[in-house]
Amino acid sequence: MAAEHNQGRHTVGIFPDIEKAFDRVWRSGLLRELVNTQIPPALVRTVASFLKGRSFYVTVEDATLDPRPICAGIPQGSCLSPGFNAVFTDDIPTLAGQLQDWEADVVLALYADDSVYLVSSRRADLAVFTLQRVLDLLPN
Repeated sequence: MAAEHNQGRHTVGIFPDIEKAFDRVWRSGLLRELVNTQIPPALVRTVASFLKGRSFYVTVEDATLDPRPICAGIPQGSCLSPGFNAVFTDDIPTLAGQLQDWEADVVLALYADDSVYLVSSRRADLAVFTLQRVLDLLPN
């Protein structure tokens, strides 16, 4: 962004929030993606074991409910989860091939469960217009 600014360009961005992103990771899909990235099978089995058999329980005042299985998602707070989420969301829409040539200055940046689409242009109004086109192209 600093380089764009130094060239007299305006940059605008949108930060879509994927609500409860870690809770929504499809475990079987994650494991398939790990296999497709040619990670050694033993490591994929270790990840599967790490995700299997997790549970939660709820305590209200002095009453604790029986543990319930967690069937989806990846653990929040684990140092591994941002990497798992990155693998799982690697195919998030980049919009390649959907934008016009003059709209080529669109960048998608991902980190853990955060994302941002950045658009740069010499004119601020064109950057905003292009960003709106990006929003219109994203799936609901």
